[in-house]
Amino acid sequence: MIVHYTKDINSAASILSSKELLLTRVGDHDDALFYLNEFNRLHYTQDLIATFKQALKLMRQTPNLNHKQFFTHTFLAAQLRKVAYQNGVSLGGSLAGMLKQHSYMTSFSEEAGAFSGAAGGEIAFEFESNPLSASHGFQLLFNKVHYTDSAKVKRLLADNGDDMTQFMDSIAQESDATFADILAAYIEKLEKQQLAYTNVIHDVLAGLIEDNRASEESYTPLDLYSQKETVDTVNFIHGYIVEDFTTTFRKETGQKPPTKLEIKQILKQNPEMIQATWIDLRSVLVKDNAARQENEVRAVLLPQNKKLFNQQKKQLPLAFQADKLRRIVLSPNCEHRAEWKAKLEDALITHKYANVVVE
Repeated sequence: MIVHYTKDINSAASILSSKELLLTRVGDHDDALFYLNEFNRLHYTQDLIATFKQALKLMRQTPNLNHKQFFTHTFLAAQLRKVAYQNGVSLGGSLAGMLKQHSYMTSFSEEAGAFSGAAGGEIAFEFESNPLSASHGFQLLFNKVHYTDSAKVKRLLADNGDDMTQFMDSIAQESDATFADILAAYIEKLEKQQLAYTNVIHDVLAGLIEDNRASEESYTPLDLYSQKETVDTVNFIHGYIVEDFTTTFRKETGQKPPTKLEIKQILKQNPEMIQATWIDLRSVLVKDNAARQENEVRAVLLPQNKKLFNQQKKQLPLAFQADKLRRIVLSPNCEHRAEWKAKLEDALITHKYANVVVE
């Protein structure tokens, strides 16, 4: 059973007459992008490791290199990259922007009659299974939310202080430490942090997939290769955010924007990056354990082409399959229970719903 709640009789009557549910922008849902921000820290750490490993390789292989000057340049570049991440200039930042403006979602619940909490309302529409299909140009994710232990979230959090500076200063104080030694020690620290991040994220995603595996007829497969539409959508979104991030980053650093050919080369040379995008997309289906009682199911519409970016709609109506509606339940605490029940029954008759009862 999939339940959609609404708060008043006018909204409920509109749902019955239009046979549509209204989805709102992902950016209007405060908690939808929380985990995306945390997952993005994983990519920041990956970037730092790659930057410092390349620097260490050059320091060890380049004769007559001024190690102090080169180390200082590398350190400042890493600090600038850190600031860029904090300001959303990253693949994750570009993805967040796209989701906020160009993707839509609404919430359901697996629990009937739960007239409380964030997902609650006065009127519950009970469907036998997922009643939604993606409209043209969108791909639908319809999945249970995975509730994860808040302790796992805390393990994802990067240090708030300037840990890079403090750590490197402590290594530099060792009398025999070279600049190469300092970089090597920090790379080792980052790799341990990266392993911890990776383990937590994979654990969270494994839980998400397992939660949705039991009712595969209702929920979207969450591995990348199950559906061609999913592959096409992830490819499109990944290409878009790589172009957006690269363009933004170059503008921020006073460089020329990338050409279409450069973008194609970046995508071709880094095919593994698409996996990071798919990880980040699924983060919109993760919440903290504190909200577990909501038993939330999210319907998320993801764009498949840029033509959809031109619309400025804050809400998007999406048709549902009327034959999957089984029952409408009013809250026992509803002040206008008798009046609303009569109006809903009239609307069911007027709009030719069969075998649907109001309770």
